[in-house]
Amino acid sequence: MAKRQRPKPGRSSQSGRQTNWVVIGGVVGAGFLILIALLILATRETTPQGLAEYCLNNPDNCIIEGAANAPVTVVEISDYNCVHCRNFNVSTSLALHEEFVDAGQVRWITLPFALRSTTVPPATAAMCAADQGLEQFKETNLGLFGLQQAAGGFSRDNIMAVATAAGLDMASFTSCFDSGQYTSTVEANIREANLAGVNATPSFFVNGIKLEGNQPIESFRQRINSALASN
Repeated sequence: MAKRQRPKPGRSSQSGRQTNWVVIGGVVGAGFLILIALLILATRETTPQGLAEYCLNNPDNCIIEGAANAPVTVVEISDYNCVHCRNFNVSTSLALHEEFVDAGQVRWITLPFALRSTTVPPATAAMCAADQGLEQFKETNLGLFGLQQAAGGFSRDNIMAVATAAGLDMASFTSCFDSGQYTSTVEANIREANLAGVNATPSFFVNGIKLEGNQPIESFRQRINSALASN
């Protein structure tokens, strides 16, 4: 009877072993590249100054007020259903603008933002108002904060009433608002603010230094004056 010949160890099994090492090496290499990419993403510039750059690079996403060569830049992130944001905007903000923005010392950037889906509509309404001018935005901005205490809240009817009271061109505003022209813009702003560490409102960034909450006006003065002194 013929004997079954044993397979001779040779190139075939050795090649298999080499192929396995190549596959393992490829997996390890791919994992290393993924790790590097994640580290780059994690360490990307997420400082408040990055938000200022984001707005300056995307001026249609933000409302920018003040001298372009102002030595201090303040970025404001508020939510229209935030009581502290409302209180800041109806009092402290006005005083700071008169003291620093009007004097050419501060460039003030408002980043339209929403903490939750219910305040995306008023944020888009503010951007539609800004299309008609800075003063129109300011009037609409204050009116939208006032809807916190209104029956119906941020309903379309209430938003339209605010726009009318602000003296907006209603045909243009209605077309902008109803078409959702700025919905994706607000969503992009939300993502960028979250990357910068914004998880509460109001949040402010004074030349890259974060300041949270409706602080006493003296806290803002100290932070702004400190930034002015360092320039």
